[in-house]
Amino acid sequence: MPKSHPTKELLIETAVQLIDEFGPQGFTVDVLLEKSKISKGSLYHHFTDFGDVIEQAQVARFGRSVDEDAEQLVALLMSSTSLDDMFSKIHLLVSNATGESRAKVRLDRAAIIGGARHSEKFAQALSVEQQRLTDAFADLIHELQNRGWISQQVDPRAAGTFIQAYSLGYVLNDITASPISSDAWTQIVESVIRSLFTAK
Repeated sequence: MPKSHPTKELLIETAVQLIDEFGPQGFTVDVLLEKSKISKGSLYHHFTDFGDVIEQAQVARFGRSVDEDAEQLVALLMSSTSLDDMFSKIHLLVSNATGESRAKVRLDRAAIIGGARHSEKFAQALSVEQQRLTDAFADLIHELQNRGWISQQVDPRAAGTFIQAYSLGYVLNDITASPISSDAWTQIVESVIRSLFTAK
């Protein structure tokens, strides 16, 4: 995908940094312009309004978290040498995905998705990033099916979506008054994955 204009890229990158620090409503257009050293006229040449900048920065943030997840999953599972090794690596993946260090990433992703509810343009841009992740996971599932480690009856895209859902769904536990342990969640997810992926 070709890069956009350098000024636009700088504004998006600066907005990403500001969102990471203050949240999407935690700064003004003047703060963005001051930090990026870009003029207001240039901003409105590349974006329809300040909200458009925020949406495109949120898409960029979402895309980065997508890339991190896909790269980690592919690296770990493609290095598996056996079915047992694959399941030990799945244990590591589930534990990492539901760990405390990933809580902010989970909540950010849920917030970004929710933010697209009232903007068709935003939702469309997010759908492209989300499709990249689902496709990467589906390609990995297909490869593991070719190795004979996952049942051919499993739909790769459905499996890829499930893998994403167990992590994102843990947001519910992040916000509950009496959370379950990450270990308890990992045990449930692993049990489902084992029964689903090894069924003939």
